[in-house]
Amino acid sequence: MDQIQQDRQKIIAKLVKIKALAERGIGGEQQTAQVMYTTLKEKYKVTDAEIEKAAAVPVDISEIDLKKFWGIAFQLAAVAKTLQEETDICTACPYTYTDEQCTGCGTYWNMRDLRLDFEAIQQRLIKAATEV
Repeated sequence: MDQIQQDRQKIIAKLVKIKALAERGIGGEQQTAQVMYTTLKEKYKVTDAEIEKAAAVPVDISEIDLKKFWGIAFQLAAVAKTLQEETDICTACPYTYTDEQCTGCGTYWNMRDLRLDFEAIQQRLIKAATEV
């Protein structure tokens, strides 16, 4: 097996564990695991069939150290909530969403900054979750 296949198998094994935690974890564990699972599955283009095949073997979810993800997941949720609130304000705006009108609006700049923050935090979560 070449290095690319080995790396893919490690990613799939990690996804199996994260999926198990998303299904059987408690409270915030489930939410954090679900975000990680969805994000990593999309990033690495892993199919459900690949994960289910690898999951045929029982998984020990105790190996996942969620303590290092809680802070990142909390930050991600806080930024997402604030971004949603800013989006709601923008949607209610009576203007026609032209560049001239929007670039002078504080909500426009808040949303831009929040999107950048969200992407950066999401990348930190992906990096933390894929450390094998």
